[in-house]
Amino acid sequence: MSVVVEQFGLDEEQTLLLFSLQRSLIAADIAAEDRSAISQKKKQWLGIWEKGVNDILENFECPVTLIKDRNLLEEHCRIVVNKCTNLKTPLYLILLELSLFNPYYPLGDLSWKFYEKVNYSNKKVEPYLKKVSTLLGIRYNFINIYKKTFNKSVKSLSGFYKKMLIGAGAGTLLVAITAGFAAPVIGAMAAPAGLFGAAAVNAGLAALGGGAVAAGGLGIAGGTAVIVGGGSIFGAMSGTAIGAVLGRSSDFALLESAKLEVVMKEIILQAQKDTRFAQEILGEQKKIILNLEQQLSEFKFNTKENKEQIKNLEKSIDFLRNSLSNSQSALNNFDNGDDDKKKE
Repeated sequence: MSVVVEQFGLDEEQTLLLFSLQRSLIAADIAAEDRSAISQKKKQWLGIWEKGVNDILENFECPVTLIKDRNLLEEHCRIVVNKCTNLKTPLYLILLELSLFNPYYPLGDLSWKFYEKVNYSNKKVEPYLKKVSTLLGIRYNFINIYKKTFNKSVKSLSGFYKKMLIGAGAGTLLVAITAGFAAPVIGAMAAPAGLFGAAAVNAGLAALGGGAVAAGGLGIAGGTAVIVGGGSIFGAMSGTAIGAVLGRSSDFALLESAKLEVVMKEIILQAQKDTRFAQEILGEQKKIILNLEQQLSEFKFNTKENKEQIKNLEKSIDFLRNSLSNSQSALNNFDNGDDDKKKE
């Protein structure tokens, strides 16, 4: 596993914290729902999501399940924070995924009418999200910074292609991803080794909605349970299914590339001021683009049969190139002292 991919990884304790905090956000949203019928539907969706996530957690080396009690969850949070004294990157990544989290994306066999009627109230869960930020030891203004940078990145990467999604967050992009025929492939790719069939797809999509790709699906070991923050893009280097996925869904490339920009700008540069690691990320991005361009060339040997894959992969590569350019500019501006943001 490369040093770059390692930095986007969460261990089992951190992964349990991420998913359990996301469950708390869903529970807070359901508690604030004043429409009884919608509340029941949200609970039904939560049950499907919990099943998928618990399938992942129970597959850990030390099997666990979601923490539902808030007092126990806060205690687990303190344990994780205390173990991150030397490097706070996992805490920043957890808050990033919580800030962009947008549940009620397609899972199970709920009808599309459900997704047309149900929405997630960011405003109603914001007080709890701010409390979580405090527990993680990170200023809560990072929540809005993450959201603003993510939406700006989506717009910059995609131009007018996804203008209708700006402000809607990662959840809307996930709907676009899971609505297509790539869902089973992406779901299975994001699931850990040991899960198969429908269970793997559901678990993978449940994890992906939380911003995570199970490390087992990338052939990664060494204590890393999941990859977050757009880091799954780097899996394209090791001949995994990532390259095939980008040929099926350019929306996946857009989602991960936008988050990767947030990590580069707001975590690596602004919060940690780590220009050395920023350079390493840029180097890996360049290699990934070359890798995907080679795959694209292979697809073009049979243009008729691979027409759809060629179209999606070309768009995915464009997103990655734009992301690389934006990240390079962010690093250049940081090196030149052209930074008017508040730094932690």
